[in-house]
Amino acid sequence: MDNHKIKAFTLLEVAITMLISAVLLGITYTSYSIVVKSYRSFTAKNDNIAVLIGLDHVLRRDFAKATVVIKDTDGIELQSDQQSIKYTFNPDFIIRSTTRQDTFKVQTQDILTSFENTPLNNVQDTPEQNRLDELSFTLLFQNEKIPYHYSKSYSSENLIQRQTDAIH
Repeated sequence: MDNHKIKAFTLLEVAITMLISAVLLGITYTSYSIVVKSYRSFTAKNDNIAVLIGLDHVLRRDFAKATVVIKDTDGIELQSDQQSIKYTFNPDFIIRSTTRQDTFKVQTQDILTSFENTPLNNVQDTPEQNRLDELSFTLLFQNEKIPYHYSKSYSSENLIQRQTDAIH
């Protein structure tokens, strides 16, 4: 009989190696799950903040370009020489309507409009009576209230067109 020894691992060594591998795989999977969940949360928060920033950007730009801002039953209308832009304020979203329509999914409350520090609570008969120079509202974002405020500075020429007898 030939007694040759074959080099091999024992069953105990193989079992310990498999146990260590299983523990390492479990730790790796748990770490990966935590990172993915954190990334998704971060991405969702950034997407929501991007909506807030986008809304602020277009409202500021539209206020700056408008020749007149008018309150209507649903919100406001910003009129300029090139186009008319309408903002409709609902409790759960804001719609910006022009040649295309944008919807900002934000929760709004406390919408206030005024002209020369006089509140415009109700829509009047003529567009000139509905002219406004300030818009304020509050957005709810992750249980926090964020105030937004926009103002329109009218030129003296624009205000004279509003009251033609103001020259005399």
